[in-house]
Amino acid sequence: LTPARSCLLRCILGASSCPMLGLPLHALSLLSSPPHAGHSLSLARSVTAKRMAAVDSTEYDYVVVGAGASGMAFTDTLLLHSPAPVSVLLLDKRAQPGGHWSSAYSFVTLHQPARNYGVESRALEATVSHPELLASREEILEYYRAVLDGWIADGHTVCFVGDAAYDFGARAYKTGSGALVPVAAATVVDARYTENDIPVHVPPRFAIGDGIDLISPNELPSRAPAAAEDHFVVLGAGKTGQDAMLYLREVLQVPRERLMWVMPNDPWITARDPPAPLRQNTCIEFIASALDAHDAAGSPSADVLSSAFLQRGFERLEEEGKVYRIDASVRPAKFMDATLNRYEVGVLRECAPCIVRGKGRVSAVAPSGSLSFEGGATVELPWAGEGKAKTCFVHCTAGAFNFGGSAMEAKRPVFAEGRITLQEIFQFPGFCFNGAVIGWVECQPHMTAAEKSALCETPGGEAGAPPPLGPVAGGVGALDAAHPLLVSLRNLRRWYATAGMGEWLHSLRLFSLTMNSYSLAEGKALAEKNHEALVAAGVIAR
Repeated sequence: LTPARSCLLRCILGASSCPMLGLPLHALSLLSSPPHAGHSLSLARSVTAKRMAAVDSTEYDYVVVGAGASGMAFTDTLLLHSPAPVSVLLLDKRAQPGGHWSSAYSFVTLHQPARNYGVESRALEATVSHPELLASREEILEYYRAVLDGWIADGHTVCFVGDAAYDFGARAYKTGSGALVPVAAATVVDARYTENDIPVHVPPRFAIGDGIDLISPNELPSRAPAAAEDHFVVLGAGKTGQDAMLYLREVLQVPRERLMWVMPNDPWITARDPPAPLRQNTCIEFIASALDAHDAAGSPSADVLSSAFLQRGFERLEEEGKVYRIDASVRPAKFMDATLNRYEVGVLRECAPCIVRGKGRVSAVAPSGSLSFEGGATVELPWAGEGKAKTCFVHCTAGAFNFGGSAMEAKRPVFAEGRITLQEIFQFPGFCFNGAVIGWVECQPHMTAAEKSALCETPGGEAGAPPPLGPVAGGVGALDAAHPLLVSLRNLRRWYATAGMGEWLHSLRLFSLTMNSYSLAEGKALAEKNHEALVAAGVIAR
């Protein structure tokens, strides 16, 4: 047994407190709720180099609230690069590390390259069995359990507590049993600021009529017995909607004539199988592609500030086989970096007769099943006249990157006295990378909080009140100085100008330019080329 498992086993067998932490059992809240089958000894991991003095409080250097992709990446890099050993309390409302993967639908896979996901110290791709390195939900969860075990094996002072809700005002967390445990920590790290919204937890914003059978994608496997007769309406066309359609067609074998796919906006889709050398474009390379396409079109400089500029970039990538669209006659209006291969796109293209597009988002589903849209249109189900045809509606409209959990909170800098808020500071692919970068910056002892925040600019928020049906992320709109792409570029240039940071970035498996085999000199050159072209176009200041 590892020390943590031995500690947990002793707790299960009747010890009154955790012998490694000096804490009462309620501090290991996992023990107060049923563990997931198969993981009874692997969900709680805790180790510390010293016995805590008090039994009713804990004391750490860092409390990290959220053990998802960002929080785990931050913690890993912090442990690797801190100038002195640090102690970390890692809290999550779920029973195990892995964030939204714990609640994701069973057939989900990672849509970005496995070699660019996870934490700095451990390769995810080495543990993935799929020939295209599509990491499954279970593989990712097991990976994060192994990461936690790895920290323990390396002697780091880390305690993970699951089923724990942190109260930022009280500086304490509530366990699954309801006990409140005070925590004394020099720094609180808010790693739930960019938590994904997923349908199983985020209810639809549209009205639902009496008797409507509405499910999340998590429930689709349970509908297999009825798939031979039922009809299905998939609401939403992002990554989750695409997965749901592919599952219905490829796994449940539902005929196209018994499907309807409501697509508020057509998406650009990243090609998982681009031509050799099999490189998926990153945000910095995308800027370069858009600039090249802009020049090739002979467009005036002012066009860089229009939506046509980004669209030309996507069209250039489409010519190179690096992105797809579902309908060649429709210019996509969204990009969320969902990733499919040519075969999967072909399956979705075959569903063209059942796609409802161009009407915006659904505002209501009537008891009859007819759909009302935000623009005022109404669409009847194609099979409405078939008597007692049973219809299942699949809710894929949560909007993963709307970040509803923190959307109403005030915008704050990444670094403040005693508090770090993990946020988007670099675009696709980004979550894990962002956590690692912020962790590395935190490890620079000569920097003040203000200097650290200056290296971590965040994109500007949407102006005005959100629309009635909630925010919509991923629109391919006009470029401006606060656009996430330009924020990413400015941050990258700052990082290259910071002593030692460029060298670290190009050794980091999570950095997209490292993934695409750029050297430090090549990365710097690409960033400067983009910067000079955008300065010349008047988009950003020198």
